[in-house]
Amino acid sequence: TILPLAAFAAVAMTGAAHAAVVIQPSTATVAVGGSTNTTITSTIDGSGLSGVGDILTQTHDNGGGQWISGNGTSPNVEVVFDLDGTFTVGSVHLWNFEWNNGVTHWGTQTLDISFSTDGGLNYANTVQDLAFTRAVSGVPTPVETKTFAAVSGVTHIKVSDMTYFDAGPYVGLAEIRFGEAVPEPSTTALLGLGGLALILRRRK
Repeated sequence: TILPLAAFAAVAMTGAAHAAVVIQPSTATVAVGGSTNTTITSTIDGSGLSGVGDILTQTHDNGGGQWISGNGTSPNVEVVFDLDGTFTVGSVHLWNFEWNNGVTHWGTQTLDISFSTDGGLNYANTVQDLAFTRAVSGVPTPVETKTFAAVSGVTHIKVSDMTYFDAGPYVGLAEIRFGEAVPEPSTTALLGLGGLALILRRRK
């Protein structure tokens, strides 16, 4: 019975590699670009989200709880998110901006993401031109997830070079989260597990 149990454990470990933890930043700051009658903290506090259970199944109501950059600042906008911990980040979850009077072109079309591993002092490993879908007027906005090569030891994330759809001069976000990638088990670990099972089977 040992060998089947070992095989089951190996499969379970491989499945866990595809799981991810949703990271909710503790603070958000507009480092460059300002805001227009909104606050950037609205993008991390869940305001405007509707639904129960897994946040990634919830939609944004396109009413309150959104952020709009200062007039004429896009793409010269930089927003810094403090993760309040150290994470291996491999994805971003974004609910796009959609003005509830039907104006949709202020949503975020593309953005760059940079990572700090020293408490927000320096940023590197920039992922450029992550593209998002335009939100639809009058329709609750679902989350859109973009994945990238995981960066370990991340404490802060900077979102910058934000572009909008069609016209300006604003760019907006409704809600944002990040995803912590769970490290895949190493090949060595899996081989060792299998070898141990064979040894125990021979001793039986």
